[in-house]
Amino acid sequence: MDAIARMLQEEVDAGTLPGAVAVRYRGENAETVVVGSQDLESCAPMSSDTLFFWDSLGKPLTAALALTFVADGTVDLDSPVDRWLPELSSARVLVDPSGQLSHTVPASRPVTVEDLLTLRGGLGFTTDFESPFTEALVTTLQEGPQLRALDRQSYLTGAGRLPLAHQPGQGWTYNAGSTILGLLLERVAQQSLGVLMADRIVDPLGMRDARWWVPPSERSRFASRYRATDNPRSPVELVDPPDGQHSRPPSFPDGAGGLIGTADDWLAFGRMLLNGGESNGQRILPTPLVKSMMTDQLTADQRRHAGFFLAEGEGWGYGGSVRADNTYGWAGGAGTAARVDPRHNQVTILLTQLALDGPQGSRVLNAFEDLVAAEDG
Repeated sequence: MDAIARMLQEEVDAGTLPGAVAVRYRGENAETVVVGSQDLESCAPMSSDTLFFWDSLGKPLTAALALTFVADGTVDLDSPVDRWLPELSSARVLVDPSGQLSHTVPASRPVTVEDLLTLRGGLGFTTDFESPFTEALVTTLQEGPQLRALDRQSYLTGAGRLPLAHQPGQGWTYNAGSTILGLLLERVAQQSLGVLMADRIVDPLGMRDARWWVPPSERSRFASRYRATDNPRSPVELVDPPDGQHSRPPSFPDGAGGLIGTADDWLAFGRMLLNGGESNGQRILPTPLVKSMMTDQLTADQRRHAGFFLAEGEGWGYGGSVRADNTYGWAGGAGTAARVDPRHNQVTILLTQLALDGPQGSRVLNAFEDLVAAEDG
């Protein structure tokens, strides 16, 4: 981890990275690197106990939670979503995903639970950010980086009014499928996603700091969020302070990216996957479902639909990407990333509070992954 520590410290010294926590777990040993500050305004030092907004790094947890329902027989992978979410029945599909919203045909089949897990359901971001469809996602469903104000029912009603970008199971669209998956699980169990996640994933794994918002008593260790600027004299600017968006409960817990936690919290989850679904002698998921979760489920044509969201040779399992090196994981736009690597029996995590540059990642994240690969040989 020496090379990773040097790289991160150089970014901090240059003023281009406020701070970071990096973890590499391999063969029952965990190494942690901590650099910089969790809040540039107060100069509070970064710590291994710092809370980060995980953003889309929460998607794998939502997928794992859904698979606990598959494991106990409550839902099947091929169960139609509208069995529990009638708002999404009688879906229509755009003839052209970049075309007018009124030009549609009937869906060839219902969207299934597996479609949501794999983001093949048709509702979510395409690669055309200028399309009427993308505009509708932002205006109707409040998809995007800002905290959503819509309540559950308003979101589902809006989703039911939108067409799908492609026929169910025949393409790939980003993000909204994980939000809908969380809402489906709430309907199935008649409990909130927060309670379900705590009962089935967070508490059994001992993820003591994983949460959906940060109360006043914990804000002193919640990292502020920043983004890069084009000003060399002030390379980063504040986006959200500890008493900002996440200082109060969300309108509803978002399965696509609402979780907050520490590096150790995500490590507990990653170790469970690495161990085939078991943690400290407790079975969280059956091993076959973990293997399916960490296996690329996309066809070549579906990967083509994903475009720049997935790198060359990268596919999608359940809730996260699968690469040619057989690693599983994902990144959050707020500046977080983690991967589970069965081949090397390791979990790697990088938590920063500096927003990624876009779907392509960031210089820091790419450098981190390159250094991990170099150390793996």
